[in-house]
Amino acid sequence: MAPYTFLALGPASATADAAWLSHPMIKAICQFEGAAITGKRWGSRVLGIGFDALVLALKTLNPSVKGPYFATNPWIGAALRLTGRNDFVVTGIYAEPSSLSWKILRRLIGNAPVISMSESETGPWNADGGNAWCVLYGNSLGYPPRKHSDVFHIFVGGSSDRDPQAISALEEEVLASTTPVQLTIATGGPAGETRRGANVVTHPGYVSQKEFGELLCSASVVFLPLARGTRAAGHMVLVGAVESGIAVAVTPNEGMKEYVMEPGVVLCDPDLPILPQLRDLADATRDREADIRALWEERLSLDSYIGRIMALLEPVRA
Repeated sequence: MAPYTFLALGPASATADAAWLSHPMIKAICQFEGAAITGKRWGSRVLGIGFDALVLALKTLNPSVKGPYFATNPWIGAALRLTGRNDFVVTGIYAEPSSLSWKILRRLIGNAPVISMSESETGPWNADGGNAWCVLYGNSLGYPPRKHSDVFHIFVGGSSDRDPQAISALEEEVLASTTPVQLTIATGGPAGETRRGANVVTHPGYVSQKEFGELLCSASVVFLPLARGTRAAGHMVLVGAVESGIAVAVTPNEGMKEYVMEPGVVLCDPDLPILPQLRDLADATRDREADIRALWEERLSLDSYIGRIMALLEPVRA
């Protein structure tokens, strides 16, 4: 059973690379470090990721980059197929059923094994003739431990599939609060700050991953407002928060329901005021960083993720 060459977009991470290479089913790593950080090129995420995936797939034409291939994005799998590669497995789908992206991926990925992040993607993919399994996502981002503060601080981060109406509603609740609240919204866009009394809403604009982690770890609670749908989204923010020992409140979303787990991740009701729900969650988990970190270690860390994937792939490869 031949081990895989690991294919990824973006800058290398010594810690993550070492974790993957420590498993006997991964023999080498090939990355395109020049991939767009935001995933966008020419104003489009699909064009950006598609272009970067094609550049990476072309690198596999070098005889030294041997298959089979473990692709960490479905568009890498699509690009591998376009360049004549057939022996690969991909992680993630990240497309709504029947959308143009879905149709392109289904056609190009074909029957290659797919490891999705959510059952909401696995079921429709298999019903459409695919070959997918669900594995709970995990990562080790190296974010600092939670920093306590006397000010109640809410963090909202990431951009994919976020619900702008829920974010706007929370902004209004924060600015109208009779007790001090700080809200940081790191979803991209222009930087700015709004103050009303002791309440502050900050938009830091574009930030690096390191800056993102530093902003997140200073929060009392993380809010993940997701638009309704079946796409898997928001996992990196969720995992990073739990790694830091911070609880996450997530709005109902089919692509995230497997990740709701005590004590670190809870559902909130978007039809009720969000701010009181976030205060209650922060109060309930104020001294539970160790428990939340233990949840991350067991179920959402990179080591646990690699273990689950490889346990699944061993019989598939056999």
